[in-house]
Amino acid sequence: MIYRELRQVLYSGLLLLSSFQAESSTTDMSDIGLVPDDSADRVSGELRRGSHVKLFIPNLPYLAISHAINAALLRPSTNARGWEYDVAISHRSIDDRIWEFELRRNAYFQDGSHFNADSVIENIEQFRKAPFTFSKLSSILERVEKIDEYRVRFHLSEPYGVFPHDAIWLQFYTSDYLDKFGWNGKPTSPNLAEPGTYALGPYILAEGYIEGDRSTPKVLLKANPSYWGDDKPKVETITIYTDLALSDARDRTLYSEGEIDITPVAFEDQVQTILAPYSKLAVSPSMNNYSMHFNMLNGNNGLLDDRIRYVINRAIDQEYLLNLSMLGEGMLSPTTVSPNFYRVDEALVALDGYFQNRLEKEERDTRSLVRMVREYQSQKGMDTEQPLKLKLLVQESFLFLIRDIQFFLKQVNIQLEVVVVDSEKQVFKQLFGTWKNDNDVMWDMLLWGNFDWYKHPWAAFFVYRPETAWSTLPADGKLFELTDNIVRTGVESDEYVPLLSEFIRYVYEQDYMVFLPTPNNVYAVNKEVVFNPGRSAFVYLRDLQVTDLHWSLRKGKDYPEQRRRPVTINRQNFDKESL
Repeated sequence: MIYRELRQVLYSGLLLLSSFQAESSTTDMSDIGLVPDDSADRVSGELRRGSHVKLFIPNLPYLAISHAINAALLRPSTNARGWEYDVAISHRSIDDRIWEFELRRNAYFQDGSHFNADSVIENIEQFRKAPFTFSKLSSILERVEKIDEYRVRFHLSEPYGVFPHDAIWLQFYTSDYLDKFGWNGKPTSPNLAEPGTYALGPYILAEGYIEGDRSTPKVLLKANPSYWGDDKPKVETITIYTDLALSDARDRTLYSEGEIDITPVAFEDQVQTILAPYSKLAVSPSMNNYSMHFNMLNGNNGLLDDRIRYVINRAIDQEYLLNLSMLGEGMLSPTTVSPNFYRVDEALVALDGYFQNRLEKEERDTRSLVRMVREYQSQKGMDTEQPLKLKLLVQESFLFLIRDIQFFLKQVNIQLEVVVVDSEKQVFKQLFGTWKNDNDVMWDMLLWGNFDWYKHPWAAFFVYRPETAWSTLPADGKLFELTDNIVRTGVESDEYVPLLSEFIRYVYEQDYMVFLPTPNNVYAVNKEVVFNPGRSAFVYLRDLQVTDLHWSLRKGKDYPEQRRRPVTINRQNFDKESL
């Protein structure tokens, strides 16, 4: 504990120095240890031949990089609305049921074939045969109409305010790809099942494959020499690793060159990242969530009892987790949705009085919580002197949270057995199988990083939709109603914030998930790479740039000693306007 407190003091001091430097450009920071990061001043904005950047992406890698390879009507953006046009150039909505898009006339697939309205129709036909299942689109999509060669119209059976979200994931493929693979019909959105010139994006998948439930340990991307868009790639080759230990990726970024250029790092490794010879620290608030499920379908029957879920959520001290386990890098959240999602803060403000009243009435005293667990055990004929045993499934990168959660639950007579798996894919295999009783590992709680992508909170709330692969909740009429309403409602409508407040309040009262703080994005980055983290899970590969001193361009020359000094922290998106 003392070590952690000392580390927090040291990190706070470095943050203070970084902040002071940003506010006082006349101060010579070299006198106090941190030097300005001038890498952005030493790049050209053009493709650098021979450049190569390597990343480790442990969570949702298919999602993080998909829009570098694929293209859709819209693509994610860091702007206030959360998206920008991609193969579309304009759109209009008629009562949220009919959506019309005008397409680019200069878009081409990577194999040179032309993209037009027929390409949309062909892809949507395949989508309808085997759609993604994380949204409602497939059940309400009536037809897609070709208006002319560069205009299409989507007809839906009901209003659907989340359609721009889904338009980001209606990604288009060549006829050859569709003939071989079609759409995959998986809970995750489709990506590329094999390398080839099948997509529309600025990077071609040259080696490996990467989808939600399967990927090779490494994939290789090459800049598309005939990319039609304005935001052309600036790095020629990009390697993505998906199956490394977080500590291994950290060390290969901090202390080696040519190994890893960008990796998430544990909160406790931030000072080490700043002080290492080859790395710098980049931080952004996020729309990410730690999604910790209760298995209420085929897990421990205790989780069907409101008291046990209540005890677990009241025993876990979110403020402790945020300030100590996470070193303050995040925000408290009363539900499984980041307060950084668009207008969620308004919904939370509207609930201030409600949460204040709840806090005054809720039992949080350890002895009271222990009594509730033992009352349940006694009613079920269990030995109250023995702890209630639950099994948690988690990947290695989240163990920093789990150790403290184990401690909290031990205090209330709950023993948490932790089963650590090597990769996120193994977590998803068990999660996706549970709703049909097909999981081959019995689990009671499960944690994954819902590192998500769009300003509408459906990107977090979809885990509350019963009878889908992402949910482990029993059928609940109120949840069906709430999830139906949230996807119908546009984020700018008058009904949106009251509905959001109602949703947050209901799932909080039911304790349907384990509520944990929402984390910041924290990355270690090679000093000669220009990378600005966003609030979402996307890694904007087309924006990556490298300087002349990057290892891929120095051609074997040593990295200059003066460049190895600690540089200021790159803290992005801490204003309210950017996503």
